[in-house]
Amino acid sequence: MLEERFLHYIHGGSFRGKGRNQKPCGDTSSPRAKKAYVFEHDMYYAKESGAWEHGGVSFLDVTKPGKAYGVAYLITEEQLDHLWKEENGGQMPVSGKSWYDHKAELGTMDGYPVLTVTNRRVLEKNEPGERYKDVLMEGLRENYKELSEVEIRSYVESRNR
Repeated sequence: MLEERFLHYIHGGSFRGKGRNQKPCGDTSSPRAKKAYVFEHDMYYAKESGAWEHGGVSFLDVTKPGKAYGVAYLITEEQLDHLWKEENGGQMPVSGKSWYDHKAELGTMDGYPVLTVTNRRVLEKNEPGERYKDVLMEGLRENYKELSEVEIRSYVESRNR
């Protein structure tokens, strides 16, 4: 995830003046570390987000192996729980009802657990809007400098295939 976008979950505010206004976390300290992280599961787009042109947003399919480019931010448990609530409209998730109802542990990195939030089921796919895809591509450029523009665009465009 693009660092500029991620920090809005911690510090609050709206990303580039668009979309939801995120509440700041009680602990607004910046992440202690950041690393590119390749998930061993596929990413796909689902739901319909009014903040993102009524297009789909990213979910990780933890039901089967795959590959998804991501970023691991070393944050506190309080910050992760805050982010999880913000992704669910400011409420703690309810299994089977919330978009991001599952906190998945995906291994360890440098002695820390790798955690993400997603839906425990595979949801009906929905293509994202152009602005959402642009932000994803910007995040890939920021964190995966070895990827070409063609690889980045192909990756973002192919998630629901």
